[in-house]
Amino acid sequence: MKLYYLSFFCLVCFFSGCDSEVIDETENINQFIDTEQEPRIEEEVDNRFVSNDRILKEIFSDYEKPLNSFPQIWQDEAVVQKNGRLYRENITDEPFTGTVVESFDDGSISLETSYYRGLPHGQQVRNFPNGQRALEVNFDQGSIVGTKSRWWPNGVLREEGYWSEQKFLGRRLWDQTGRLIKEEIVPQN
Repeated sequence: MKLYYLSFFCLVCFFSGCDSEVIDETENINQFIDTEQEPRIEEEVDNRFVSNDRILKEIFSDYEKPLNSFPQIWQDEAVVQKNGRLYRENITDEPFTGTVVESFDDGSISLETSYYRGLPHGQQVRNFPNGQRALEVNFDQGSIVGTKSRWWPNGVLREEGYWSEQKFLGRRLWDQTGRLIKEEIVPQN
């Protein structure tokens, strides 16, 4: 009987020792796997729709301080003057810099646009009443830059318009299931 317990004890020690070695090897394998490069799937870039405009980060760098430190006003507090610039109601000596928002009846945000010196500058976002994104477009001193995107209420991409150096390059349209139905390209000289 003592031999039985001794054999059992030896087997437990042996297997517990092997178990720690297995863990060590597993850790080594995990380290090896973590250092391996995953194959990269590169998205093909359509050069017909590449923008030479500044990216959003560069556009926001025009603000002297973070955008959220500037005032946020409601759309009905904004006035557009004859010079085409937006001003805050009753403050017409200086064009507005900050964010203009609009809301649905339930109080949720329907539109949010950043302005710099009275012109759309940065990002404009419009939402559907259900909170789903409806439109996203970037501006640089009042001009559309890069890609203007619109979605269907179900969240599927509806349209992408492409802009570069204040020129419209073309657009793509999708149906509500996400199937590409139209592609328009504006010939460039």
